[in-house]
Formats: sequence, structure tokens, C-alpha cells
Amino acid sequence: MLAMQYSVRLPSEFNLDKVYERVSLRGPMFDGCPGLAHKFYLYEKEEHLYAPLYIWENTQSAQDFLMNSLFGDVVQDFGRPRVRSWQILDFAYGPSSLEPVVMTAEVDKVCSKDSLSLLKQSEAEHHKKMLAQEGLFAHMTLLDPDRWEISRCSLWSKKPKSYKPKADCVYEYEVVKEKIPLSGAA
Repeated sequence: MLAMQYSVRLPSEFNLDKVYERVSLRGPMFDGCPGLAHKFYLYEKEEHLYAPLYIWENTQSAQDFLMNSLFGDVVQDFGRPRVRSWQILDFAYGPSSLEPVVMTAEVDKVCSKDSLSLLKQSEAEHHKKMLAQEGLFAHMTLLDPDRWEISRCSLWSKKPKSYKPKADCVYEYEVVKEKIPLSGAA
């Protein structure tokens, strides 16, 4: 499995209603997309970013997406964004069956002196503990071997107030749901 994400800084006139509209119009286009296991539509309010996260079954499916019209539409509308990808060390669903409303992404640097096998073991233990968190829809541990970073992404149906991130660098995104289109194309 492979995780992939791009971020688009939206123009100021592109308000949150237009984000919802775009998601509603484009979401159905991904139904039956070969190799796509999950797509989470994410929005980061502070930086006004649209940052969808894709979970692909294999690298060929991810590559095919980058070469097809679904991604081409993003390029046409916003310019070609930088696309990040990660190897998925762990992915599993948590105890909540309710759709997620927020995603936290914690990022830590992997030091060159760190044992990768011990790191993987430690992250697997943390992943297992996360899966018991009330309100957790899904959790994944991602490795970027280019930047040597570990990312822990948690999708929450309801984020517990007692939850404390493990990393210093934490991003929080709203999970945008498909709604009935408002008006026109976005």
C-alpha cells in the first residue's frame, strides 16, 4: 500500500462552500477507481489548503491516477502541486464506525543513527495503542524514506480531549464530506 497527498493553497475567493461543492461534484468520479482503497478530502483552515489523502493498493494505481484526467483537472484548476508519497507501515480501523470529521498528522524525523527495525517495532506498538482510542475511525503509520520522516495519521470521528500527540510537528485537517452540490461547477 502507498499513501499519497498533495496540497493546494486555495485562492482567497475559493471559500469553504466551494470546497464542499468541488468535493460533491468530483467525489463520485472516484467510484470504482482502480487500486484506490481510500480517499479522504482534507481542508486545513489556517493555511486555506485543500489536501486530499489517497490510500492506494499499489504504486501502479497511484501512477495511473497522476497520469489521468482526474489529477489533470486539479492541475488545470490550480496548477501542478507537489505530490508526496509514503510507504504505509500500518493501516487499520479504530473502534468508531462513524465517518471521520478531523485528521491529525504527526510528523517526526527519523535520525540516521536510529535502528529502522526498532523504529518499526516501536511504531507498531504505538499503532496498536492508537487503535484502542475512543473516537478513532482509522490510524496509519507512514514512512517517507526520501526525507526520513515518520507520519502518524489519525482520522477521528470524535477526537478525545485527553489525546496528546507524540510529535512536535502536528497538522490538523477538517475531513470534508460530500454534500449535495450547491451551484455550478467548481
